[in-house]
Amino acid sequence: MNELTESPLWKLIWMQKAVYIGFYAAFLVVIFAVIAFKDRLSGHRRALNIIRYAILTTAFIYVGLVLKAQPSTTNSVIAINAFKDGEFPLELFMMDPFIFLSFIFIIITAVLWGRGVFCGWLCPYGAITELFNRIVSRILKTAPKKLCNIKLPQKIHNLALYIKYIILAAIIGVSFYNFMLSEYMTEIEPFKTLVLKLHRPWYFVAYFFALLVVSTIVTRSFCQYICPLGAAITLPSFVKWLPIVRLKRYDRCSACKICRGDCGYQAIDEGGRIMDTVCMYCLDCQMNYHDEGRCPELIGRRKKAAAGAAVSTITAVIAACVLLSPSLALSSTLIVDNSTGRGSISGAVKNAKDGDVIEVRPGRYRESIKITKAIHLKGTGNPVILAVDDFPVIIDTSEVVFEGFTIEFEGTGFSSDSTALVVTKASDNVTVKNNTLLNVMFGVRNLESVNLRIDNNTITGIKALEENDRGNCITLTGSYKATITGNRLSYCRDAMYMEICHDSTVTHNDISKSRYAIHTMWVDTGNFSYNTIYDNLVGMAIMYTKESRVNGNLSAGNKTHGLLLNQTVRSEISDNKIISNAKGMFIYNSVGNKLTSNLIMNNNMGVHNWGGSEDNQFTRNSFINNEVQVKYVSSKNQYWNYNYWSDYLGWDMTGKGTGDIPYESNTVVDHVFWRYPLSKLLFASPALHILKVLEKQFPILEVPKVVDKNPSMTPYHAHWKELSIKYAHYVPDKYYGNMEKIVNLTGGM
Repeated sequence: MNELTESPLWKLIWMQKAVYIGFYAAFLVVIFAVIAFKDRLSGHRRALNIIRYAILTTAFIYVGLVLKAQPSTTNSVIAINAFKDGEFPLELFMMDPFIFLSFIFIIITAVLWGRGVFCGWLCPYGAITELFNRIVSRILKTAPKKLCNIKLPQKIHNLALYIKYIILAAIIGVSFYNFMLSEYMTEIEPFKTLVLKLHRPWYFVAYFFALLVVSTIVTRSFCQYICPLGAAITLPSFVKWLPIVRLKRYDRCSACKICRGDCGYQAIDEGGRIMDTVCMYCLDCQMNYHDEGRCPELIGRRKKAAAGAAVSTITAVIAACVLLSPSLALSSTLIVDNSTGRGSISGAVKNAKDGDVIEVRPGRYRESIKITKAIHLKGTGNPVILAVDDFPVIIDTSEVVFEGFTIEFEGTGFSSDSTALVVTKASDNVTVKNNTLLNVMFGVRNLESVNLRIDNNTITGIKALEENDRGNCITLTGSYKATITGNRLSYCRDAMYMEICHDSTVTHNDISKSRYAIHTMWVDTGNFSYNTIYDNLVGMAIMYTKESRVNGNLSAGNKTHGLLLNQTVRSEISDNKIISNAKGMFIYNSVGNKLTSNLIMNNNMGVHNWGGSEDNQFTRNSFINNEVQVKYVSSKNQYWNYNYWSDYLGWDMTGKGTGDIPYESNTVVDHVFWRYPLSKLLFASPALHILKVLEKQFPILEVPKVVDKNPSMTPYHAHWKELSIKYAHYVPDKYYGNMEKIVNLTGGM
């Protein structure tokens, strides 16, 4: 008895609550074990979800309502003020064993995994909002479900994330002067209302339920944007090497948007990186990471493994068939001919077997065709398939060749989604070649096939429609190793639209009269070369792309951009001829690229470099007779050396082939030329030379600019004059005047 009375008060409390402390400590160990073994558990989606919601229910009922173990910003403020005063009252914190254990858990898990373990698994208030959100989402399965789990626009979301840090800083700052006032400020947290089981004044209860409803409309909005405790727990994650253990990602995650689309917390950025300061550790992305039916990386690996394992088996089966039944191994040739009465292509397809060739003779065939067998459907003499519905030709299996046809849509009555030729999902090794598709809304469409070839086709959209009302000539989504070469595309919205189509080859195509000639989104390691692009709204728009090649293209006479690079990184752009566009190149938020040997000529603006596009290598390019050679917007000078500039006013006294003084963009003289085009008549006048010298000596208007320390005295492209004459009929719009603004791109493009 004496030992008890002499013991510190915190020890007595721990002894009295030993059983509850034991259960709570065990509960913390369970959460720790689940997170530690998440890689194994993530492969079992249903089991992990059951475990998580069981833990959340326990956190809400047992931890929150029974133990009242809801940490608060007040605890952090007390600790910070104690440190400020040079002391730390450990015994005071140990008076509440559950809060003490919670903070030990928070410190360990925040360092190991980030804020999400506490916020997403242990926090009682976070648990009730998560559970309530889940229940409401299950109940509202029809139209009202649109009112749940709404995502804020990305820019607003990114800005709103800072609100909680501002609130935390305000509470801590006020606590240094008036602790009680800071205590009142922490009432922004509804935690006390929860642990007191709503036994508080009505306005606190109303605030509690209001936050609960709002956190259902916008997933856990209080936790994401307002909670100062969450802000405090997040702070360690701003250290570069924390958290120590990061969630797993594949290289392909930077392009695949499945997890980003699933994440209700918007914790995955556009590059596929998980933001530890936002992540609530729901582990949905990790379950996708291990899901062979959902993750594109695993699906691709499985296909490759299956193909490799099947090679020997297939070879043996084929050999056996040839030896035992040679007649079965031989393919047949079926003839379809209107003039002989054998005029049904779809009938021939139905009667064919894998490996057969169907030859279709000249004629007009009004029918719909669905190919479900590995056949070669070959038109001889240009037979015409007249569409009778929105999808006249559907290829729904692998190993198909479709060639030599004209597909035509006559008249009206077709939907805005009509497509001449559809290659369905996972139909691999399909070839579409030597066809003509006329008056089409969409030409060729494919989703997630491998080794699709589209060669030497002519695809023409509906000329009578406005650009934005048309469909695309070619639309590929998730197609791997696609090859598009030698096609002639015109009068489409996007002549070629490709999304998440890695390792693709797009070469030797002729593209005109469309909104975008080539429009790519998240297409890595692609080859976009030797295409002829002219008279479109935009030439090539290479966006969200890395490690690709854009070489040897001609982009001329496009109304806005010849070549647009948006978040294109570590790519090679060389030997392109970009002539007579409003803007030759627009480079936005693109870094680490090598731009060499490009001819940029007769554009209203040669290069517009903006939005953090730094550390790109420009060398051996010829900038000739662009009204404005370079418009450069950034925070520091960029050095593009060994380029030719037709407006260079320097000299080469030593005969080394490069100028003795640097070339600089964004000068006052550039501004004069841009604002008053007729002033170019005075290009060689002493007055302009004097103006340039004065600007160098008295840089009152100094701004970051492009500097070429070694400007070439002669163009790198010997035939530039011939090309200038050839494309002289194109007169580019003034980019600051009547140039049309492009829809759905970063402002100012």
